[in-house]
Amino acid sequence: MSAYAQSSSLTRATNSHETIAPRQLNATNPGGRATSYNDTEYMTNGVYNNLLDTPTLYYFSLSGVATDSGFYSGTNGYGFSEFAERYEFNSADSTIEVAGVLALFAGTVNPSSTNNAMMYVWNAGAPVVVRSTFQYSGFPGTGLDSVSVPFLDLGINASADTFKTFLFTTPTAFLTSTFFVGYTLNYTWGATNGDTIGLQETIQGERTTAPAITVASGDTTVNDQAVCYVPVAGGWFDNGYDLGLMSDYYIFPLVIANVTESVKGITKNNLTFFGNYPNPASDMTNIKFSLANNTDVTITIMDMSGHTINVMNESNLSAGVNVIPVNTSALASGDYIYLVRTTANTGIAGKMTIIK
Repeated sequence: MSAYAQSSSLTRATNSHETIAPRQLNATNPGGRATSYNDTEYMTNGVYNNLLDTPTLYYFSLSGVATDSGFYSGTNGYGFSEFAERYEFNSADSTIEVAGVLALFAGTVNPSSTNNAMMYVWNAGAPVVVRSTFQYSGFPGTGLDSVSVPFLDLGINASADTFKTFLFTTPTAFLTSTFFVGYTLNYTWGATNGDTIGLQETIQGERTTAPAITVASGDTTVNDQAVCYVPVAGGWFDNGYDLGLMSDYYIFPLVIANVTESVKGITKNNLTFFGNYPNPASDMTNIKFSLANNTDVTITIMDMSGHTINVMNESNLSAGVNVIPVNTSALASGDYIYLVRTTANTGIAGKMTIIK
């Protein structure tokens, strides 16, 4: 096994000798049922749907006894409680709302579980200096919308063929600035039912845009992307910069673009999303997005439960604005979801309405 590079160690406030050192398992030890002193984290590289990893697992020792301590992207013995991905606005002029989130979870849930997760959209807080002289570009700030979801409804231990959809009661107000999507937990590890859940993540190394460091006005800034909140260690962490985990969570905003031709768009890595038009549609609609670099793109059409209806594979699309026509003549009247995803597994979802 080879250790990942790491800018700093995450240390539990309760014990200065316990640190997390990210390491990767090879194919001969996919389960990660090994441990060493000082709470060593191990990572699996299992593949889901040929695109997705299994969640990262924690293992640590107590009095020399190896213990499974859960997922870093979910329930674990360290008490990680919030997880989020950052999405950027091209400008402050927008007619985009967020109607919910799409997410892919894994793990195990007791059939009698009463635990819940809260799906969230947050605005991006102001830049902040924490744990060092570095400035972070902003962690999740004020909650803009949320919905509570029982663990039993996360799609775990089920034959779901794609992401689960979690809709807010009403969409957010029009967004005008950078935001985060993610989820929070109110959960005591080991105390309730043995539930162990976590978000799926991309393969280690596929987080391409962070932890980028910029220098402006005399400040060195970590450009936050995938982040987690660790109460026992003092707050928010950027997974790439602080933990050496260069991956992204599989939780995407479900957006509504009300004026597609003039909307400024939401950006994540190589992808800027503009929505679809016409919307509502009858027999045809157009999905509009922009790419920073040439790449393959997959467009997945789903019903509102997240079940796949159709998959369109667009090969080697050019950098710049792309408009993909979608034949909707076979779709019944109602609401549908489409997920635009690049080769690097960056994704943003939209909601479209079909009227016959």
